Amino acid sequence: MAVQVWIGETPEHPNERRAIMALANGLHELEGLYLILANFSVGGRTVDLVIIKHDAIFILELKHCDGRVLGSVNGPWFVEGRNGERKRLNPGRKNPYNQVISYFHALTNFLNEHRREFLSAQKTNDVDFRTCKRAVVLAPSIQDGSEIELDWKVELKGLDELPAYLITERSSEIQLNEEEMLAIPALLHCTPWHEINTVLRGVVPDPNSIADPLDTITTSEATQTIGQPPALEEPPSPAVPPMAAWRAITAVALVFAAILVLALLLRPVQSLPVADAPARLPEINGMPTGDAFPIIIAGDAARCQWTGYQLVAKRYDPATRSWLSVAEGAATPEVIIALEQVAACSGTIELTWSVQNNWDRPIEFPLQAANIKISDGLGNQYPIDDNASSPATLVIAAGNQARGSVNVNRPLSSSATSLLVRLRDQPFGEASFVVALQP
Repeated sequence: MAVQVWIGETPEHPNERRAIMALANGLHELEGLYLILANFSVGGRTVDLVIIKHDAIFILELKHCDGRVLGSVNGPWFVEGRNGERKRLNPGRKNPYNQVISYFHALTNFLNEHRREFLSAQKTNDVDFRTCKRAVVLAPSIQDGSEIELDWKVELKGLDELPAYLITERSSEIQLNEEEMLAIPALLHCTPWHEINTVLRGVVPDPNSIADPLDTITTSEATQTIGQPPALEEPPSPAVPPMAAWRAITAVALVFAAILVLALLLRPVQSLPVADAPARLPEINGMPTGDAFPIIIAGDAARCQWTGYQLVAKRYDPATRSWLSVAEGAATPEVIIALEQVAACSGTIELTWSVQNNWDRPIEFPLQAANIKISDGLGNQYPIDDNASSPATLVIAAGNQARGSVNVNRPLSSSATSLLVRLRDQPFGEASFVVALQP
């Protein structure tokens, strides 16, 4: 998965949600990781949109405008409709240019203050967050006749041209690896936006053609089959028109996700022992790279052990001879991988996995350091003790489920804010799980 969407609070306006969905779709098929952070607070300000990639950070103010826009660095901005009527943009607040400038100072100050929590010692003095890019983004596009005068500090882009801008631009003194990138939304107390992350597929250039993800599932749809195994729909017939097929796939994926969420939330939660000096694991906040039906159940913040489920479902594609997430094809998943438990007690780390094999042949899942990598946002590595894995390799017969665990013989760093648990390529392709830590 090339894109993860994180939020502080769910955006209130449908136009904002559709715009974020369109942007995420535009970036989804690209190489490398892109993080979209939306509607979060920092330094007393609520920031509209931030995009993070390995060599840049973009601070954006998103505005949906149904007419031409008139404005400048100073003074109010106006939207002029087809009938010539002008309406003020952001009445009673700063104009979009000054909003972006205020976001820039709030976020860069925060990142500079917390840089030692997610940057390695070698990078602490090399990364300069003042090189973050700043832009006002008009959705769905900048209409002909718009007259906006800005200076070098802030750029103006239409939502339709934003993906190309994000790909080509870079911040001259920012270079981040995935662990460092993923630590930033955790520090900002953002959480994954599961409704959008679940349906991210393909490129949909017209944001007005995208259904609001929060309107896709109704309560009755989600509750009719609680307590029963979720029904997996057959792939749509080739005769279905392309857009109708896309909508059908989206509905199936969201209904399936809702059923799993509610079913797991209703299962009994086992009481967990409290360690004398526990490492605190308040919640699993990650978005699996496979992006299929992620289920998050927060653990008790006072305990050193989390129990719940975070899932990645996969199917094998004979045409490409590769494993794909199930949401990409609306087909029955051959494999479901679950991170069930993370324990950081007694100076060690233990991860418990389970694998459901729905395929017609056995599969093997090596629980070894060569296949599972664990690191934190500070650059610390947590190598698995191959001799302590139980078993060394999970062998799952067709139609069966198996469970195993891996162990790390060292404690979590007291200053770490996140763990990245990455499955490499054996046997069902790469996947990642992000664990938000509370020191």
